[in-house]
Amino acid sequence: MIDLDFRSKLTVFLFTVFLVAVLSKDTVFFMLTLILLAYLFITGYGKFTLKIIYAFAITMVLRFLSHGKGFGILLPEMFLFIIIRTLAILLSVIPIIKTPPGELMAIMRKLKIHRNITLPLIFMMRFLPIVKLEFSEIIDSLKLRGLLSLTKPMRTMEYLFVPMMFSASKIAEELAAASEVRGISAHGKHSSRREIKFRAADLFVVIAAFFVTAFLIYLERM
Repeated sequence: MIDLDFRSKLTVFLFTVFLVAVLSKDTVFFMLTLILLAYLFITGYGKFTLKIIYAFAITMVLRFLSHGKGFGILLPEMFLFIIIRTLAILLSVIPIIKTPPGELMAIMRKLKIHRNITLPLIFMMRFLPIVKLEFSEIIDSLKLRGLLSLTKPMRTMEYLFVPMMFSASKIAEELAAASEVRGISAHGKHSSRREIKFRAADLFVVIAAFFVTAFLIYLERM
């Protein structure tokens, strides 16, 4: 497992977005996907890719069965195409999402990014996983009580979202209180216990991303 700096992860993500936008040949795009999978395994995030690989395989099977024409209005080819491209981008963004908030805060401060941008981003990264966990707990609770019903979707939505709204409000207050206790609004220069350093591995990843992008663009134009 290689511990990479956030800036090198961001570079890989930007190159991936560019390639997803310009690549049109399926073989070249598959090469990009395999390279991204190798990148995730090297950085230690391989276990998070299983669901993405499963979704990618299903989408490819559907494209193969439809001979690249989709399944009419219900599942057009353009929709399958967008899903595959989005999954590739998701492969490159997993290391960014998994970056600890404390490390991300230190990086943002080192890059001189204004706190009005930094704080909402960090709060969002902390808030969304907790909300996802709350959703799963509410759904399990509704299943135990037999309140989930497809025949009454409006009532089911009410039972699901009303508790979630109260729970989200409580979570937001707790996050704000924890941030205040840690001195997030204190005046003066803030320090960090995390050492943010661009190492040799990060330089190698950035250079490799550049050459891989150039190589795939060359294959695309051949």
